[in-house]
Amino acid sequence: MSWVRCVFWIAAVQHASSVASAFLGPSSTCSASLARSSTRFVVMAAPTADTDLLPSGAKKPRAPLPPVILSNVPGTWAHDTMSRRIRDDILVRIYAENEELLAFKPSIKSGLDQLKEELKTPQTSVLPPIQDDGGPDLAVWEGIMAPYAQSNWLDAPWLVTEFYFYRRIIQIFEYFRTSYDPFHHQKRLGLEGALELTKELVARAEEVHKAGDPETALHFAVFASLWGNKMDLSLWPSQSDGAAANKAQTFANVLEASSVNLLADDFSTVLAHLRGAGASGRVDIVVDNAGFELVTDLLLADALLLHKLASQVVFHLKGHPTFVSDAMEKDVRDTVHYLASHQVVAARDRWSSYLQTGQWDLRAHNYWAQPFPFWERPDEVTEDLSQSRLVFVKGDANYRRLLGDRDWPLSTPFADVASYFPSPVTALRTLKAELGCGMAEGEVERARREKPRDWMVTGTYGVVQFTDPDV
Repeated sequence: MSWVRCVFWIAAVQHASSVASAFLGPSSTCSASLARSSTRFVVMAAPTADTDLLPSGAKKPRAPLPPVILSNVPGTWAHDTMSRRIRDDILVRIYAENEELLAFKPSIKSGLDQLKEELKTPQTSVLPPIQDDGGPDLAVWEGIMAPYAQSNWLDAPWLVTEFYFYRRIIQIFEYFRTSYDPFHHQKRLGLEGALELTKELVARAEEVHKAGDPETALHFAVFASLWGNKMDLSLWPSQSDGAAANKAQTFANVLEASSVNLLADDFSTVLAHLRGAGASGRVDIVVDNAGFELVTDLLLADALLLHKLASQVVFHLKGHPTFVSDAMEKDVRDTVHYLASHQVVAARDRWSSYLQTGQWDLRAHNYWAQPFPFWERPDEVTEDLSQSRLVFVKGDANYRRLLGDRDWPLSTPFADVASYFPSPVTALRTLKAELGCGMAEGEVERARREKPRDWMVTGTYGVVQFTDPDV
């Protein structure tokens, strides 16, 4: 590594966030910094190669495919995202959170400035190709963008342009040459800012586990993973809240209350599937966000092992930074280490051990950071998922890919959309985009009455949807 590259690396990780500097720490040599960083955090190198093209004969949904969602319809969430939000909210935050690095590395600021200019006129700015930045995914992105060589930011599919935006960001920050995560500051703030809430949530989860009922424990964990910080923990009994019988009734009441805003609830089917399969197999989680949401995913994985509903949990993580807060392998290890060092008992006593023994297996792939519908997969991803007896797909962006980001009639059965999946699958999603499926007409009408303007985009409503394509 050249001295210039070394200086860039050190300066990059020592920007405005003191937390980010912890990855390397002060050092006079780049190699010494890297050596010390690996004793505290596992800094993952990018994959060395990606699949050039996805299989052409992939199994598709059995329901007829509706149109792909574009961003060129004013008044839609997609249009607001691509014409305003990514420029005025997300890009502004990227500038602010990497201010010191931009002062040190003018070429990065210049790249961001160019992107900002494009986004001022998204209806006319043509999408430039991804440059050769050392990324192993270059050929894949060339294939993704080839049909849209003359398209602008609004006329290409929304899923494509949104993922493309984040791929442009890491190109500008030279991620594949430096491993610098421009979103690290935001992810770390999300974790540190939720420490007290995390301690409270984990304490309540421990009480649920002690009660010894797998159904209640899994229900709590699934709802925590679904709703995140929207769960009202004050309703849950704590260690000082009285007899076990009273706690059991309180658990039942709270779970019922937590189901009110579900527009589809297949939890009982999920539980029956897990119980029927026994504890001999693995369960997978396609992870969404870092921060507090990642903690809730770890709680779900913990519950699956503690109550013998799985013998191993595999986490599928992004191969590079994307969508601001999406979780990478380093974020999982960072989170467990941080919580253990702050005396969060579950992290200290169990989660670190799970990582060491392989009961928690972290698998990163660039596929999870690309805009393919989930029915278009590299062979290695298909083979991997097919080994699972249940895959939890977390979050709104992953759900969009599960549906191919298409305008499905909301009543289309989830089983008819996800029929292509290579294993049983459960979607845990709070609604933050104007698409969906598998929701009963009566539930949809109720949501429309309660929040007529924005019921599909605020995260107020959610779904727990299950299907086994082999049944």
